[in-house]
Amino acid sequence: MNIAISRESVGLFAICMVDMALTVLLVAMGLATEANPLMAKCLEHGYLTFCLVKIFTALLAIIAAERYRPRNPLFTKRLLQSAIGLYLTLYFGIMLAVNLG
Repeated sequence: MNIAISRESVGLFAICMVDMALTVLLVAMGLATEANPLMAKCLEHGYLTFCLVKIFTALLAIIAAERYRPRNPLFTKRLLQSAIGLYLTLYFGIMLAVNLG
């Protein structure tokens, strides 16, 4: 059984975890709010709930991509690369809009 995980999946998971950690840190310091309304609701239930939902949703997406990857590795690689690009674009775009707007 091949358990190797793609670099793109590892990268996407790392980005999600950095986002999670920064969000918790900045919210706890009173320097930020969660821009995603669904995740903001999770945050209302506490940091643990927020972190568990963030981890679970990231893992769910990555597991789905990794399970599909043997069938179409190039598509999966490009899909994950696009997800990384979109995530970073939205993250920094929203961060700039909130802080400069």
